[in-house]
Amino acid sequence: MRLHLFIAAFAAFSFSDHAAAQDTARGDVQVYNFDGPRHASNMVLFGTNLAAGITIVHGQPNWKDEYTGMLDMLKGKTHRLGKDLWTTLMTSATIELGGVKIAAGCYCVGLRCDKDGNFALAMIGATKAMKKGLMPFGPQEWQPTVLAPVKLEKNVSKKVAKKMVISLVADAERKDRGSLSIAWGPHRLTAPLKINIPNR
Repeated sequence: MRLHLFIAAFAAFSFSDHAAAQDTARGDVQVYNFDGPRHASNMVLFGTNLAAGITIVHGQPNWKDEYTGMLDMLKGKTHRLGKDLWTTLMTSATIELGGVKIAAGCYCVGLRCDKDGNFALAMIGATKAMKKGLMPFGPQEWQPTVLAPVKLEKNVSKKVAKKMVISLVADAERKDRGSLSIAWGPHRLTAPLKINIPNR
């Protein structure tokens, strides 16, 4: 019995010592732990033999008036969209956003601005992004698998959006249509949305 206790104690000491060695092996590692609200916009469709859903979830950065003068600095780059960790788009149906087909799945989403100032949602499959260790901080050098165009409408909002809000809005007349909008400050990015509703 004492031998078993000795072996167990020795094993515990050895493992704890090994864990401590691993923990101190990377002295450059810093850990940040934070909780924060995330905005979610959802669209759900129900029908005979049909249940489909689309949701986009994101952190909400605060608007600053000086950002308007920085629009030209966005050209030719991919940027983080939102705040904190990835903005994510999840859809159980094939959709078209800005005329671009997006297969059912879950995506990490950034914002692309080309050299001419045209914007697009830059997307990459979430599983692929996680396996590649991609994070939305710092320079975004990853290559999107989907670029969905969004139109910039400057100074169109009567009420300034103090926090970024991404919204999915259904069309009241056509059940397979809608829109996506990103409101931030006095500006807005928009794209038409089409949902592929399977035949019965």
